[in-house]
Amino acid sequence: MVQAIKFELSSNMGIIKKPDSNETYYTYNYPHKIMLLGILGAIIGLNGYNYTAFQKYLGKNVENELPEFYTKLCNLKISIVPSFTETYFRKKIQTFNNSVGYASDEQGNNLVVKEQWLENPKWQIYVLKNEMPEWEKIKEYLEDRKCEYIPYIGKNDHFAEIKNIETIELQENVNENNVNSIISNKAIKSISGEIYDILGFENSYDKKYEYREILPTELSAKIGYCNFEQFIFTNKEMELDNRNIFKDKDKVLYFF
Repeated sequence: MVQAIKFELSSNMGIIKKPDSNETYYTYNYPHKIMLLGILGAIIGLNGYNYTAFQKYLGKNVENELPEFYTKLCNLKISIVPSFTETYFRKKIQTFNNSVGYASDEQGNNLVVKEQWLENPKWQIYVLKNEMPEWEKIKEYLEDRKCEYIPYIGKNDHFAEIKNIETIELQENVNENNVNSIISNKAIKSISGEIYDILGFENSYDKKYEYREILPTELSAKIGYCNFEQFIFTNKEMELDNRNIFKDKDKVLYFF
């Protein structure tokens, strides 16, 4: 058995920006690992991107180009279980004006911004215990309901709600063919079953679904950007590489 922190992460709205477009900002369906490390780092008071950029602006020597939260927490293993009442994620396009004056060079200096927001997003998050002192600090801060910086879902318009915090025991070395969390495509040897009709026709809840999304997994200091992996969320049967597979009661979890 191995310990883990478990909590529910939710918000009324949220945007986890994709880097795909500069016109309409689209959102991921899941909080990727870098974002979750940022939330946990904010809770315990670790510095982020803005601090590193500000130090460089002041002309100070920055030993590590990566933000403090990432350098200290990148070895944490995390599992993400989406929670929803329907078989898809509700989203909306939000349009608003940025009229600060310097946002646009066009006449009127008004920039029209379009963003895709998640509606009532909610996920179960697991953080596997390791020997890092930061894990114990995260556990303490979550259990005491305190934080150094306010966490949010993608932007500070969307405050994050963290509740149902538990320290649990996970079963190791499990051999399962279904996973309740999202899972990296690299951990799947094969996958079977009919695909769920995403348009939502009759009896769709009894069918199989399969969502695939390419998510950032780690920061690269060399190129100043992210490395990506394809993740899958499905109720179909799979043959798995069982390393990094754990079980919480009836939930099978993949950690990365």
